[in-house]
Amino acid sequence: MKRGIPIKTHCLCNYSSKPVKIVGIMCSKRKKEDCAREDPISNEVLRIALKEAEKNGAKVEIIDLRELKIGACKECYSSCPAQCRFSEKMLQCDCYRFKHDALFVDSEKFYPIEEAYDKLDKKKFFELYHDERSFAHRDDMWKVYKAFIEADGIIFATSTIFYGRNPLLQTMFSRLCALDGGVEELWGDGKKLGNSIKYSKNPKALYKQRLYGKKVAFINISKEGDVVTPNLMKACTMMGMEIIPLGVAYHAVGYKDPSHKNDMKAVLGDNFTISLAKNIGKTMADKIKFSDRKYGMLSSVV
Repeated sequence: MKRGIPIKTHCLCNYSSKPVKIVGIMCSKRKKEDCAREDPISNEVLRIALKEAEKNGAKVEIIDLRELKIGACKECYSSCPAQCRFSEKMLQCDCYRFKHDALFVDSEKFYPIEEAYDKLDKKKFFELYHDERSFAHRDDMWKVYKAFIEADGIIFATSTIFYGRNPLLQTMFSRLCALDGGVEELWGDGKKLGNSIKYSKNPKALYKQRLYGKKVAFINISKEGDVVTPNLMKACTMMGMEIIPLGVAYHAVGYKDPSHKNDMKAVLGDNFTISLAKNIGKTMADKIKFSDRKYGMLSSVV
């Protein structure tokens, strides 16, 4: 896990003149239109928390990871901290540089997939389309980057899958590496490792921890026990995020109903769980309103 060492208190962005914004992240794969035939219970609990935040003056946004195509982190940071690059203008890490599917005609020239279909001979189009070296998949992580950068607070809604993180959550969360130190000065140099090593050896080199100071909370609905939230707490804390008081809403769904069909009813009918969710929404909105709303920190080490 990356570790940030603050040089001094440093504000990278000041949101004091902007409306309070809280983002909810739906992390589970289950879907009523898909095999599961049901949506995650944690999503419903998240909506309750966000509704309470709205009542307390916050703008809210939901990011549903089921709707996004996000590639796995390629772990560039492990070769050299500065090998992880991030463009604040494009809201992308340069491992994934396409917001739309694209087709390479040659080593340099490429078209968005719809444009390529119109411009190219159809035989040539499908030849390139089925060539993994020519077809570049889109990556939607920029939408998460945008939401997190604009947010004052973030609420993760998860479950526990085989005693670990949801696959969608793990893939997305690993990509936050780019916000927690991703170097913008080296963007577009072709990932030259020599440039990264030179940058990291510069005693004046600083890395932007862009999530520093933002509020965070967690919702977990599981049958297996919540081993996910403590892990997320550690990761968020290492990025400088602030866990709000009573920032966890958790419900352990039992096995009394072998069909699992009463799980949703049991959770939404549990006053303690719902009160925790409502408290997350209210407390997060209030904590943000009465804070300086200055985020971001410069670090010498990540």
